[in-house]
Amino acid sequence: MHLPDLRLVINKRFIGICMCLAVSIHAFAQQRGNARPQACDQYDHIAIPASDLPTDADRKQLASCKSEDLYFGFGAAADADTARKCAYIEREKGLDNWHQPFGGAGMLAMIYANGKGASRNFDLALRFVCEVDGAEGENQGRFEHLLKLQSEHWTGSNFNLCDDATSGFMEGWCADLQEQLDHVKRQQRLNRLTAEWTPREKSAFIELQNSAYKYFKASAENEVDLSGTGRAAFEIEAEASLKEKFIQVLEQFEKGNLPKFSAEEFASADRELNAVYHKVQAQPHDPGHGTVTADGIKKAQRAWIQYREAWVKFGQQKYPAVPPESWKNWLTRERTKMLLDLCQNCK
Repeated sequence: MHLPDLRLVINKRFIGICMCLAVSIHAFAQQRGNARPQACDQYDHIAIPASDLPTDADRKQLASCKSEDLYFGFGAAADADTARKCAYIEREKGLDNWHQPFGGAGMLAMIYANGKGASRNFDLALRFVCEVDGAEGENQGRFEHLLKLQSEHWTGSNFNLCDDATSGFMEGWCADLQEQLDHVKRQQRLNRLTAEWTPREKSAFIELQNSAYKYFKASAENEVDLSGTGRAAFEIEAEASLKEKFIQVLEQFEKGNLPKFSAEEFASADRELNAVYHKVQAQPHDPGHGTVTADGIKKAQRAWIQYREAWVKFGQQKYPAVPPESWKNWLTRERTKMLLDLCQNCK
């Protein structure tokens, strides 16, 4: 059996971040609604092939569809043709990039530019990209980008709205998209790693993964400067980086490259960690670290302790030859490195 997919629902979380952080919303709102490229006017009446539109039956079947998932294959195999139909339905509902940039007109622009889900049609791609709201530089950049591809008779399939992202708001959505793509690959790697594990080993790993993801989330939320309009991207990227490192060390352990440390080495590492942690807690708030606070670091530290204990429990099940102190030493030294980056008086 495969391990269950324990991915956080990043799209919902990102929307929540945007709704809660008024500064980010206000900054983007000031950019939205700017004049689109003047040349867009000539593309407003480009005819849409009737055969590309969804039927009434499609509209009923795809009433709650999400073209992004269908196009990129999130949750099921990619289906670009159905993604096209879904994108038209989203467009009819008035979906814009405030709710989901990779849907409606934005997705149709990608479909027709890439020739995936419909015959390549740059004129239609230009029509739809002109309907995508965003920062003025993004509007102009995407339009000019497509004109260039058209003039070069481009035959690729990787045009993306993120190619011309300039606003912190859009960078957040692009980080979200990249994380969803990376998550699929990480899950495939995990499935390969654990394919031959026993049910008991897989069960122990699920407990570890749960603790790991709680810690990664706590660290990304509290130990990364989330000020500015790019805050959503910063948080998503920080959490994704920790998840990637998690998979990498598992791959190394499965190759036999296991931690080998003594109880004395762990005791030394634990003393160093405590010393650094206390310095971090005692230091005054550094404006250079923005939203990072002592209380936030404390929250992440508590989650890390649970994560460390989960590793010891999993290690005893999967790699019984490795003593608990060895796991703790490795994890403690890794955590100390992270805290040193947050410590003003440790440089």
